Amino acid sequence: MDIDTFYNTSHKPSPRVMSLWKESVAFHGKACVNLAVGVRVCDTVLQHLGMECVDRNRLVCVSETDNCSVDAIQSGLGCSIGKKHLLFFNTGRMIYSVYDLAGSASLRICLRPEVIESEDCAPEKILAMAEEDLFYFEEARPMTPKVLKKVNRGCAYKEGEAPSLNGNAQDSLEPFREFDEPKF
Repeated sequence: MDIDTFYNTSHKPSPRVMSLWKESVAFHGKACVNLAVGVRVCDTVLQHLGMECVDRNRLVCVSETDNCSVDAIQSGLGCSIGKKHLLFFNTGRMIYSVYDLAGSASLRICLRPEVIESEDCAPEKILAMAEEDLFYFEEARPMTPKVLKKVNRGCAYKEGEAPSLNGNAQDSLEPFREFDEPKF
């Protein structure tokens, strides 16, 4: 997407933002406002943590929303549910706490509510906005030992090793029958 065609501004998205945008749209399947917010979250994290590129085992994100922005975080920061590096605490707010496992740095990024509520909100505008107009920052709460244990557990299988397909299988469908039976 050529941003000049859509939004005339003196502040242009950086090449990294545009690269993250292209990757995120390919991953998500289409362009949308919340995806653009997620892209800007990724760029902000990389900038504030002083990272040029992503080490896909280094960052953990706790998202307070489960909207399209999370797809950008998965593709842009390498945080995924399967690795237990993407966690949800669904408050319905667009707030993201990101933790650097290689150091002690953390960042809590909060989308300014008026950004999404604006009638002229468009992906192109989000990508071109100044960071201070888009986000405000709070101190990230520390990860609890329970959460850190979950995050560090991750994938236990070696490359090429197949997990047991019945290792966690339910022996009987009986506990699930209650969902099929009407209750009067």
